[in-house]
This record gives sequence, C-alpha cells and structure tokens, in this order.
Amino acid sequence: MPKIKCILESHHKIPIPILEILVGNLPQVSSTIKEVVEEVVEEPKEETDGWDKDWSWGAEEDSTSNRTELTTRSPSPNILSKDYLISSSGDGRTLVLAYRTKFIVVQVNSEGEYSAIGQNLGSSGELITSVLCLPLFVPSTRSTQNYVMCGYNTGWIRVFSESGVLLTEQQLETTPVLTIKMRTPPPTFKVPAHSQLKEDEDITILFEGNRVVSIDGQSLWLVLRVCDGQRESGIDASRMHTAFQYKKWELQHQDQVIQGPSPTHSWIPKFSNSNTTLTHALLDASTRYIAVGAYPMLSYYATADSSSSLSAASMATYVMSRVTSPVFSFAKSWWGSSANNTANQKRAGTPYVPNIPHPPTNIEPATPIPAVLVANDSFRQINQIYMGPPSTSSQRHTLAATSDALGRVILWDVLEGEMIRMWKGVRDATCGWVEVFEHELYQQPLPSGVPKVLQFLVIHSSKRGILKIFQMRHGKQVGAFHVGPGWQLISCAREPLGSSMVSIDRRKKAKGTERCEYGLLSNCLLVGPDGDVRKIKVTLKA
Repeated sequence: MPKIKCILESHHKIPIPILEILVGNLPQVSSTIKEVVEEVVEEPKEETDGWDKDWSWGAEEDSTSNRTELTTRSPSPNILSKDYLISSSGDGRTLVLAYRTKFIVVQVNSEGEYSAIGQNLGSSGELITSVLCLPLFVPSTRSTQNYVMCGYNTGWIRVFSESGVLLTEQQLETTPVLTIKMRTPPPTFKVPAHSQLKEDEDITILFEGNRVVSIDGQSLWLVLRVCDGQRESGIDASRMHTAFQYKKWELQHQDQVIQGPSPTHSWIPKFSNSNTTLTHALLDASTRYIAVGAYPMLSYYATADSSSSLSAASMATYVMSRVTSPVFSFAKSWWGSSANNTANQKRAGTPYVPNIPHPPTNIEPATPIPAVLVANDSFRQINQIYMGPPSTSSQRHTLAATSDALGRVILWDVLEGEMIRMWKGVRDATCGWVEVFEHELYQQPLPSGVPKVLQFLVIHSSKRGILKIFQMRHGKQVGAFHVGPGWQLISCAREPLGSSMVSIDRRKKAKGTERCEYGLLSNCLLVGPDGDVRKIKVTLKA
C-alpha cells in the first residue's frame, strides 16, 4: 500500500493592511518553502522529570522518519506571535481575528483572497480574551450563517453578526473568560443509516476561578435567530433583553482549571493506574466535563442533574407567538407541533423577553459539580486539551490530546481513561486534528456502509517553529515541517449550531448546497505572521 505524506497546501491570504488595521504595523516577512527528504532534526536534550518511570512509558517516538521541511525566513526578530486570537468557520473561508478590544471578520472573496466583511472596535475598558466563529444552520435557506462570540476580561459574553453588529450580551461572571468551546452532533457520514442519534448541543465557557457555564445550544440558536430577525427589520437588537438558557458549575476539585471542554455523552472512563483516583461511579451522568490544569492535572466531572432544557418545539412555539419576523415562519413545520409541551413552557425560562432595555445585573451563583475521577502528577500542569473528532464506530469523541508545561504532548483514550502515546520536546505546543476518507485517499470505490475515516494528530511547537503530523492511533509520523516563529495552528470543520434540531435526512440534503458547512472533515489551517494561510493536506507519496 502506498505511503502517506502531508503537504502544506496554499489556502488563501490575509492582506497585510487588514492585519495592520487590527494590530498596527507589522515587520516585513518573506517565506521560502523547501522540501527536504530524510533529514534528521535533533531534539533538544532535556532533563528527565521521572515521568517515564512513574507512568511506565517506553522509548520516545521515532521522529526521524520521512519528512518535508518548510522554512520561513524573516529579516526581523520581532515577529508577531500569538498576539491576536483567531477562530475559523467550518470550511475555513471565514476567519475572525481579535486583538485587545476589537475584532475583524474576513471572508474569501471571488479573487481567492480574504477581505474584511465586518468589524467591531469594542470599548477601551475591556479586552477580548476568547473568540469563537459561531456557525448557525438556517433551515429556510439550507445554508450556514456565521456569528462572532466574544468573551471579555470582565466576564461579559457578547454575540455579534458577521458584520460586527451587537446582537445579544450577558455578564455571566466577574472574572475573565478563558476559553469558549462548541459541541455539536457528529457529521451525518459518521452516523449509520436508519440510526436514531440523540445528541444535544452546548457552548462551554470557562472563566478564571474554576467556573464553567454551559449555554444550551438550542436556546442560543433561537435567541440569535430572533435578534437577527429584529436587526433585519431595522430594530436595534442590542437594546433588547435576550436571555439564553445556561447552567453554571464550579469545579472545586482542582487548584487551577485552564480548559474544560464538554465531551459527547458517554460512559465514565475507568483508569487503572495507581496515579489516578476514582471517587465514585456515575454512569448515567447528564453533564460531563474534562478539566485540565494543576493539582490535579486532569479531572472528569459529572453530575446526573435532572433539570431539562426547554424543548426545541416549545421554544419555537413560544417565540412564534411573540415575534412576527419571517425568520420563524418555518418553525412549526420544521420541528412539529408543540401542543403537548405546555407544561414545559411554564416550567422553563423564556429565551426571549422583549422591551427590556438593559441586561440583568445579577450574576447567578455556581453549583459545585463532583469530580468522579482524577489523574494527578504533582510536577505536571496540563495547559491545553484538544478533543478529537467523533469516531465513525461510536459517534463519540474517543481521543484527546493534551500539552503540558514540561513540553510533552499526550494522547488519551477518553472512553477508557488510558494514555496511549506521548511525544517529548514540544514546548508551548498546540494541537489539531485532520481527517480524510480512506477510499478517497487510496482512490477506491465508495463503500456501501459508513465510510472509514483516517485520523491524524497535528502538533505545532510555536517555540521551536516545528509542525509534525502523526497517524492515529499508533501510526507513524507522516509529515514534519519547520515553519519558523509567528505561525498559529487553527482548527476548523464542525457541524453548525442547530444541527440537533434537524433530522439526519435534512442535514444530508443540505450538505451539497452553497454556503452550507454540513458534513465536513476535520482539518487545520496554519496562519503565518504575514497573513499567509496554509491548509494541511494528507496525500500519497508519488
């Protein structure tokens, strides 16, 4: 079978003037791409921290296999590096660039270059600390519409249209927002025919101080559609009070939580290592988080909280009775009648309350959530966690990669609670995931059942300017590049918000339509300091 390799395919380019509007003057940067075969790159020697002994790790991964090198040269040492935040749409055609108080939205134009389509300057008293390009599915047009969700150092969450118009805002905490993560159902090609996939959606927001807010995805979808409908009707949506449903939890079992994504619903993993502690089993948990940080470095939180969200049908009916915008003309026919949901409407909070000029000033307290399992190493702090894409076999997130303060990247099986692989010498690492259909890669006929998807882990060491790609779970390295400083690895490809309210058949029909981001494979973009954007492509060696 032919061997696999990776290339950095030229994607599009962000014009220098746009970056200068965002961050100010940039140094002149020139890039030269050079392909090198069978070149050995020496790893820096590091003092052992006892990790291999404590966790029974074997020899380090071989990192001298076939590789391609991309060299970036710059006349200036002061290259912009991680000064601005980037978030991508599912297909990578829309990017949100945020720096301090402002953000710019760029989109690929007809000439194949990114051009600005919106911006917001913000206010001088607040800093953007996290940003998310938020795609929403619009059933009436079977297309995807992008929004911008920003988290601030004041604890405010604001959502804007892609043109930069404020739609809704709410202060959920008084501490800075650390991360914003979105979870939506798996793509339709990973779901077997005639299966009934039941999956919710949420936006997980982590605040400084170990507090996490989970926004109900269906509630947020309806709020944004209402706000956008009001905006299109000439009404200032920012002056309306739009209350989306959310729950707030406190992660008390760690000294510091740096990231805490919410995985798909699955059983609680079972660690068997002596460095792990299982406090109690909670197999029917309705809320789950994998939190990484320090003391302990990783914890699984879970609770069987019984309070249910407002159903999609009841929310659609409630909004339909109060909003005359054509945005919701499809609601009843799309989700069905909600005659049986009257009780739910009375019990649950309302997603939209008109004619209230200011958002609420009270901040809800957080509810402690128990840690059902912890993995601890007193010398280790995990800085980032990157959930892998859902697998085709279980439609769940089965893999995750973590990077720690000691320059290690660890691959985890999140269902079994096991560490699978480890890479050393990758300080300040960021990770991403790339998927490819096996039959397309090897030019084979389309299989009759669920197509097999190959997964690859991308590891980028910003400190060393090295990019490496490994096949999962136990495959070899298929690519290595030296990209130099100032580049950022950006993940893309996810189902749009609102997918859980749409049948699998309707999602499949919408897949081939223009401006729809359904059914995309996971991929990564590499954004350079000069605005050069490259896409990681998996192919076969000639």
